[in-house]
Amino acid sequence: MKRAKLMSGVLAAALMMGGAAAYAEGKMGHGMHGPRPMMNFEEIDANADGKITKEEIAAIGATQFGKADADGDGFLSLEEMNARGLEMAKARIEARSAKMLERMDADKDGKLSMDEMQAMKDKGPRGKMMDRMFDRADADDDGAISQDEFDAAQARMQERMQDGKGVHKGWHKKDRGNCDGSGKANQ
Repeated sequence: MKRAKLMSGVLAAALMMGGAAAYAEGKMGHGMHGPRPMMNFEEIDANADGKITKEEIAAIGATQFGKADADGDGFLSLEEMNARGLEMAKARIEARSAKMLERMDADKDGKLSMDEMQAMKDKGPRGKMMDRMFDRADADDDGAISQDEFDAAQARMQERMQDGKGVHKGWHKKDRGNCDGSGKANQ
């Protein structure tokens, strides 16, 4: 039983550490909750026999652990974990920024102007989302958000976030005042 738990832990660590390497190398897939690292079969299959063994997974985990263990003492300190995390975050940010530049740089000059960013925002999903959020907060439909409307929108957002279940609790104008907190509009 202890061996099974140990191997499960090693497997999880190897997959996590291998995933970190995938982040750093820009090998990303898309999971249910956004971008996720993609494992590279050939890298894990060290002897190139077309199969991945538990030993190969453990070896990948050990390699990734070694990369994080900057002082080579066989332990990961908080500082080493933070440093490795920052390296991985930096690699993700650099990859995302490069993709954003590639997607939004209309004149292909290697830089984004305010006009290029605004044009992408206006036609992209985030721009539409921001417009919907503005419209929801503008309770009296006058094209502006007053302090009272802002405070009410903040309160609704806070309540929704505290729910933790993503349950609809009257965020939309059409549902205000007729939502019983169960996530369903009253009939």
